[in-house]
Amino acid sequence: MPAPRLEVTVRDATKGLSRLAKFRAESKSLSPMHQYLIAELIMLRLFSILENAIEDLACKLVAGAPYANGIHPARLYTAKSMDDARQAMLSRRAKPLSKLRWNRVKDIRESTSTVLSPAEPFIKYAQVHGNRLNEMRQVRNYVAHRSSDSRTGYKQVVRSIYGANSRVKVEAFLTSQQRRPVAKIDEYLATAGIIISELAKG
Repeated sequence: MPAPRLEVTVRDATKGLSRLAKFRAESKSLSPMHQYLIAELIMLRLFSILENAIEDLACKLVAGAPYANGIHPARLYTAKSMDDARQAMLSRRAKPLSKLRWNRVKDIRESTSTVLSPAEPFIKYAQVHGNRLNEMRQVRNYVAHRSSDSRTGYKQVVRSIYGANSRVKVEAFLTSQQRRPVAKIDEYLATAGIIISELAKG
């Protein structure tokens, strides 16, 4: 059975993100209310694509895939399949995990800690993009939940970008170009693609 290929994950994720970018471009001719709604839906979907791609790349690396540059990772365990890789990440530890998480650097490190060397390029590039990944996670959580905890995280993002006293609704935060030349939702679409490509390149 041939080894899984990271390029397939990158290709499929890029295709999904491009489709979302097309929806975003087409929405600019609509009323602000409709632009807001579409931007929020895109935010949810793009972060799902990002999380799924990160998990897929990790599982493929453990299951025998080389990086895009042809170099094989230093595995602590070589899985027989993608499912075996997931199960190994959950169970090959003193206290098994109930769930694998991929939306923060510390979770990526923890999920892969028993199967990949911590010095792997996959981990290194996750750390390089850690702040952006966390920013997108906090915005996505607020769009999805509107809870007090997610609001706190969202406010932290707004303060870091606009200053301590700024109050920006999330829909305007995603779509406005009044304070920034590129709308945040467009930036996040591009950033997600960059993260996925760099995690795969080796």
